[in-house]
Amino acid sequence: MADQRTMAQLLQAPTEGYEDAIVVPAITVENFKLKHGLLTLVQNKQFFGHDKEDPHAHVQYFNKITSTLKFPNVPNTSIKLMLFPFSLEGAARIWLEKEPPRSIFT
Repeated sequence: MADQRTMAQLLQAPTEGYEDAIVVPAITVENFKLKHGLLTLVQNKQFFGHDKEDPHAHVQYFNKITSTLKFPNVPNTSIKLMLFPFSLEGAARIWLEKEPPRSIFT
């Protein structure tokens, strides 16, 4: 039987299997946004995964920044899960992208 999809449908790249490794719980608060300045703050001290970098120090610094964030009715763990990918670059980001989809919950 002939494929009945349109040319546009046939040219769409499949999205299955491309989910992020980090699962952020649903946030039910209306109008919740992470500010650009907050993303910049996290990105100013990114972890690249170089041999001379200390991953424990990176996580400690990341926790220090994110522990100061308070949004009404938004769990701090959700904020951390949203921000963490922005704190990685280079080999560390590649590592995160290679983790299985939906495998990190905390």
